[in-house]
Amino acid sequence: MREVVVAELDSPERVVQAARSVRALGYRRVEAFVPFPIPELDAVLGIRRTRLPYLVLLAGFAGAALALLIQWWTNAIDYPINVGARPLNSLPTDMLIVFESTVLLSAGMAFATVLLGSRLPRLHDPIFDLPGFERTSLDRYWIVIGDAYDTDSTVLDEALGLLDGELARLGAVVTRARIGEQAP
Repeated sequence: MREVVVAELDSPERVVQAARSVRALGYRRVEAFVPFPIPELDAVLGIRRTRLPYLVLLAGFAGAALALLIQWWTNAIDYPINVGARPLNSLPTDMLIVFESTVLLSAGMAFATVLLGSRLPRLHDPIFDLPGFERTSLDRYWIVIGDAYDTDSTVLDEALGLLDGELARLGAVVTRARIGEQAP
């Protein structure tokens, strides 16, 4: 079981202020659970821009190159058939398959990257067991200090005292929570 400090807030402005306060106190393992995206919160928490477009572009180039290579090998080397005196490695006849392979590998890379980047398929997160956490999808905002999946991260005993004073002025309900077993 892991111990974390959890703050429940009731507005997006307060969750951004709370995240700023927590980061100003020196805490780096801060996670926010909100019902909708808040752009300012990404900047405060230090969330970097995604590398997904570059990976998808790379997969698209790989798909196009692989399709061209397979068709060239099949038509010019492995099974050459001279039809209508056309060249064996005619590029216009290959474009449909190149396009399809580009789209297929790009979509597959996007899907796999989003799954792995989101730590999915994880059907249950121990933080979901906190009382009242189900309202996160409606109208509640949560900040969790301390990462439940990092064995080196500990929440110090004085953290609750420091955070309670800092976050209580924002109307946060601050508690210390013990959440589920860490997966092996």
